[in-house]
Amino acid sequence: QEYVADHVFPGMLQGALRFSDHPRAVVKSIDTAAAQAAPGVVAVITAADVPGKRHQGLIKDDWYQFVAVGETTHYIGDVLAAVAAETRAQARAAAELIEVEYEVLEPVTDPFEALAEGAPEVTPGGNLLSTSAYRIGDAEAAIAGAAHVASDSFTTAGIEHAYLEPESSLAVPQNGGGPRLHVLSQGQGAWEDRRQIASLLGWDEQDVLVTQVATGGAFGGKEDLSVQGHAALAAHLLQRPVKVKLDRTESIRMHPKRHPITMEYTVGCDAQGKLTALRARFLGDTGAYASVGGKVLERAAGHATGAYHVPCVDIEARAVY
Repeated sequence: QEYVADHVFPGMLQGALRFSDHPRAVVKSIDTAAAQAAPGVVAVITAADVPGKRHQGLIKDDWYQFVAVGETTHYIGDVLAAVAAETRAQARAAAELIEVEYEVLEPVTDPFEALAEGAPEVTPGGNLLSTSAYRIGDAEAAIAGAAHVASDSFTTAGIEHAYLEPESSLAVPQNGGGPRLHVLSQGQGAWEDRRQIASLLGWDEQDVLVTQVATGGAFGGKEDLSVQGHAALAAHLLQRPVKVKLDRTESIRMHPKRHPITMEYTVGCDAQGKLTALRARFLGDTGAYASVGGKVLERAAGHATGAYHVPCVDIEARAVY
C-alpha cells in the first residue's frame, strides 16, 4: 500500500513549516533572510504570499493557514512560514533559521476561565463557540419529586489520536486543460480538502483535483486541513511538485485532539429504580480553533441519556475556545 510519503515526482521539492514559539503572542516581525540564503532553498513563503483566503475550516472558517505579522497566534501549531527546498533536510534546517519577534501574551488554557468575564478573546467574537441544548418536560420538577437522586461530575482528557502516518501531502501543478493542481492528501475528506485548498488559492473548486491516498490512520485527527494547503500553495507559486511531511513531534503539535469534556450529571428515578429525569451540563475544550468542536458537543448532548429512555431531560453542552 502506497502512502503520500511514498510518492515521488520528477523535480519534486520538499517543504517544511515554521511553527509559532508561543501559544498566544503578537507576531511583531518575521525575518526570513537567513532561511532564503540557506543551501538548497528555493522559496520561503509567508502570509503575504497567499492569494486567497487565509482562514479555513470544516464548519467555521477561523483556522489561520499562515499567521501574518501584526496578528496574534492561537497555539504553538500555528504556521508562520513555509520553506521549499531541494531536500527535506535542507527545508527543515532552513525553517529553523527563520527569526520571529513576538509580544508574548498570557495564553487561555482552561475552558472555565475562558468563559469568565474579562477573559482574553482566543478568537474575535468571544470564547463560546457553540451551545447545544435539549429540553423535554420539566426536569427540575421531576428531580424534585424523584424517590432517589444522584449527582456527580466526570471529566475526560484530551486524547492524542496517535495514528500510524503523520500528516503528509504532495501537490503537483498540472499543464493543459482540466484542473490546475493535483493534490495527494492523507486527509479524511477529499471534497473538504478541495474546497479549502481552492479557497486558499483564490480559485474555483474545479481548478483543484484532490486524490485521497491511503490515510494511514486518523480517528478524527485528520478531518481538518493540515499540510495540504501549504503544499498546494508552494506548488502553485513555484510551479514544481512540492511535498510537505510532518514528523511525529510536529504532528502532535499541529493537529487537534479529541476534546476534553467536563460533565455534570443529576439523575432522578422512582422507587423501583426507573429513570424519571436527567439534568446534564457539558463543557468541552475545542482548543485554538473551531474544528468540529461544535458538532462534538452537539453529539455529546444528543447522547447524554445513553441507551435509556428518560421522560424529562434538561441538557446543555457548550464548546469553548
